[in-house]
Amino acid sequence: MDELKKSPANRGNLTVPSELNFLAPLIVGELIRIGNLNDGGYVIPKRSILEVDTLVSLGVSTDWSFDEHFKRLNPRLQIHAYDHTISEKFFRRRVRRKILPFLLRKIPRNDFTERLRALRSYRTFFSGDVKHFAERIHNRADTPRDATLDRVFARTSSSKIFLKIDIEGSEYRIVDSILKYVDRIEGIVIEFHNTDPLREVFCKAVKKLQTKFDVVHVHGNNYEPVAEDNLPEVLEVTFAKTEAVRTGERRYLLPLPGLDNPNNPARPDYELQFSH
Repeated sequence: MDELKKSPANRGNLTVPSELNFLAPLIVGELIRIGNLNDGGYVIPKRSILEVDTLVSLGVSTDWSFDEHFKRLNPRLQIHAYDHTISEKFFRRRVRRKILPFLLRKIPRNDFTERLRALRSYRTFFSGDVKHFAERIHNRADTPRDATLDRVFARTSSSKIFLKIDIEGSEYRIVDSILKYVDRIEGIVIEFHNTDPLREVFCKAVKKLQTKFDVVHVHGNNYEPVAEDNLPEVLEVTFAKTEAVRTGERRYLLPLPGLDNPNNPARPDYELQFSH
């Protein structure tokens, strides 16, 4: 294995082999960045925001900037967010652990204030029509805290859903379930993990989704390295309903200036080039 080539520090133009050309995104109407400028933000079609009434957000952790921004642009939106790793108790505990070190001036002030801000933001945002379910998204219910997509979709009657997925590798487990509910989903953004060791699984997953959706944007996460064939190990992929895509033209050079930003701002973004 060429470790230098795989290192996140070794960038420049990454020419992707022709067999991965199915990932080259179709050019669609206006794209917009939702969420943070760096990690936690995604590029999606603007129409996806305005035409849905529900955001199902699978994987939140300590960053719900995508969900907040989506809600600001579509105030009537209902949000169902899923993440078994967080809760109000989790954020209270993070604050309590730092009170004494903060008072003794053993930690920077901004460390403590950021934890306090996260607690307040959680309490404020996750209320009313924005609900957080402390459950793990899985393809089967192994424990009472597991939620399958059957459970997720049973909790909403919406037929105009945008699906955001960042569940650290479990995305591959739920692809078949996503297709089961395709008639209720208008658009999807997925962060695919481990695209090198799981290359066959990754390619099959994307191609399955492409039977009902088109890839309309791709961005490499520069926190992780690239494979020997230049595909980033973590890839953010945006899908739109096939009938909503009105062009057959593809985009062969990424990232998009003004929309894409490096997940890690301390490093250059990955520059992807697909074959014509």
